[in-house]
Amino acid sequence: MSSFIHLSDNDKQLSKQSKKQNDASLNNSLGQASVAAIKQYLQLADEQKLDIATICQSIGLDKSLLSDNSQHISGELFQQLIAALLEQSNDELFGLHTAKYVQPGSYSVLGFISMNCENLGQVISKIQPFEKLVGDMGTTTISSLGEQVKISWHCQFTDTSVKRHMVDNCLSSWLTFARYLVSQDSNPSELRLCRQQPSLSQQQEYQAMFKCIIHYGQSENAIIFNKALLSVPLNKGDQQLLSTLENHAKTLVSNLTIEEDIAAQLRNQIEKSLKSGAFHQQDMADKFGISTKTLQRRLTALGLSFQSLLDETRLSMAKKHLANNSLNLNQISIELGFTEPRSFYRWFNKLTQQTPGEFRKNSLIS
Repeated sequence: MSSFIHLSDNDKQLSKQSKKQNDASLNNSLGQASVAAIKQYLQLADEQKLDIATICQSIGLDKSLLSDNSQHISGELFQQLIAALLEQSNDELFGLHTAKYVQPGSYSVLGFISMNCENLGQVISKIQPFEKLVGDMGTTTISSLGEQVKISWHCQFTDTSVKRHMVDNCLSSWLTFARYLVSQDSNPSELRLCRQQPSLSQQQEYQAMFKCIIHYGQSENAIIFNKALLSVPLNKGDQQLLSTLENHAKTLVSNLTIEEDIAAQLRNQIEKSLKSGAFHQQDMADKFGISTKTLQRRLTALGLSFQSLLDETRLSMAKKHLANNSLNLNQISIELGFTEPRSFYRWFNKLTQQTPGEFRKNSLIS
């Protein structure tokens, strides 16, 4: 391959957020994840006999949604799911161990596109247009280092423990899937990990997986391999099928983008309608010219509910008003569409574990 693709340069740093479930569920900056990608974690959890049903219930995730690989959930909910799995599991390398469950379907349609490429270089060239089908919980960057190629992954998740396991899953799954595609034990030349050097037994597990030089405490999480591997042919590439799969994938990406745009438009419309009181689900469905059932179906496809979207929008506005200090608390409750101040106080305290007054005081101090 004559050039390398920078899949994303979105390296914006996310501020550290609370691990509390309510705060996490109201933050919409963590992208989304396909159910297909989540399956690896659930299969390992099942092997370890974790109580998946109870875990899903505890974070408000409809377990039936996880039976449909075409569905997505929000990155916030995925982060909560992994955190809850880690709480039950005693596996310090949970993310690394999920790699044994990677299969073409783990990467949604992109996985099957990869299987029908001519070589690994062509596989890499397909990531940029279709990676979103797997999820956008992080960003991938590919660059040339002379005779080497570096693929790095920057995870957007904010829970540091979850983030480490996500990185382990991503890098080890990449390598496991690449070996599957070429039917040989192709090894990278170097692995860079941000995490600090773990115990000797854990180092041995990383070594057994990657079979290369491993550097810990690095500024990035990346795999480096010889450029010659890009020309390694795949097992059974079918170019005609590849074209069909790509066309299908383009449609899926387009539909997913449209749904995300609708969520953004809905947040904007809710914000405009709060003070008038016409912000309920039926009101919003009427404004968009669709039924409430259709509205909820489209939100469910994004791993969202109308109530979570309403709370997220209200909370964002509440924090801005409280930090601005231009309105008193009664005026803020009116701006947010509450019928009485006490309802606003109870709602804000439930979501933030602070009273509006306490939040304002802390905002002014900081």
